[in-house]
Amino acid sequence: MTSRERVHAAFQHKQPDRTPIFEREIKHPTDSAILGRPAIHPYNWPEFMRVWAHEGWRTAMEGYADDEFEILRLLEFDMIRLVPNPPSSAPRPVELDPFTFQQGDSVFRYHPASGVVEDLNARTRDLNRWEDDFRASVEKEYAPPNLSDDQLFVWRRIRKHMADAGLDVAIYVSLYAIPVAALPPFALEWFVTAPELLERYYEKQSQWVIDTARLFRREGAEIAGLGGDFAGDTGPVISPRVYRERVVPHIRRQSDALHEMGFWTTNTTDGYLWDVLPDFLEGSHVDGYGEIDVAAGMDLGRLKKEWGERFTFLGNLDIRWVLCDGTPEEAQAEMERCIVQGSGNGGHIIMTSNVVHEDVRPDLYLAAIDRYREYFGLPPRKKV
Repeated sequence: MTSRERVHAAFQHKQPDRTPIFEREIKHPTDSAILGRPAIHPYNWPEFMRVWAHEGWRTAMEGYADDEFEILRLLEFDMIRLVPNPPSSAPRPVELDPFTFQQGDSVFRYHPASGVVEDLNARTRDLNRWEDDFRASVEKEYAPPNLSDDQLFVWRRIRKHMADAGLDVAIYVSLYAIPVAALPPFALEWFVTAPELLERYYEKQSQWVIDTARLFRREGAEIAGLGGDFAGDTGPVISPRVYRERVVPHIRRQSDALHEMGFWTTNTTDGYLWDVLPDFLEGSHVDGYGEIDVAAGMDLGRLKKEWGERFTFLGNLDIRWVLCDGTPEEAQAEMERCIVQGSGNGGHIIMTSNVVHEDVRPDLYLAAIDRYREYFGLPPRKKV
């Protein structure tokens, strides 16, 4: 069974030869720990920008593609997330110091303690001006996405690497474009003060998702993450009724359109969702659930028991506690828990409960990966 076949079996609720494994994003320092050297991709932002600044766009994008593929090859994932890369027309960065780069009129600074990249120009942004600009963007006529060939340079180079290596790997895309918790504060108020404007925003976002998915489908994508964060540890940040009436119809529209293109779809958010799961899953017409937040109480075993006949679960290794502050033994036990709770009739793909973020300890994440390989009788993990 190839990797791609394994992923499709999970969505078809057929028992694969082993539970497929995937990670949406592996950030620094875990990316570099896997490679045994500094990774050259946007998740290791200073190194990526440094190469771009001193060696040019093509060298940076080649390094980006090659390192993404090398991580896939070393960890033997069954699915890879691909995204467009910056265009060659983007201004060449200028290194101001090891963590600060100027790009055109903007100056960006990387904060090592948090992994956040800050636009220093935004420090002077006025909230009223921000709202005016955001409102104007919502009110203007919709313009479909337009990707140039050079924005697919990394994507296509990775696909070529996979073909040359004989790897049949599924391609996942993130199309999270219906935010709630991530809305600007004034736009969150629009649920009450300007519902028609919020509706227009979501309508335009949905059309963007559909049009972008069509472009990605031509480039081999088959699995799409939809939705956007709308919940925390105590539940949704809006009422279940408002979620059902104002948010779900847009995700349903997206999922229906993507199904016609041949995609599998997932709805995606962190947080405690038990009270809204029927709308989140059934009402959205999706095939699965991503970002299953174990630390917020989303128990994979219960999900599998109550919803596992119809939906596929992507998750849910704990990256809030265990893979940040645990021991290697606890990390391995966490992987085994995830495998066991998700097993039976397909319907499960191993990944973290969000991403391998900056606070995940590389040794703990790799201990979990090693336990996965031991559990399924695979050879030891490839190392550089």
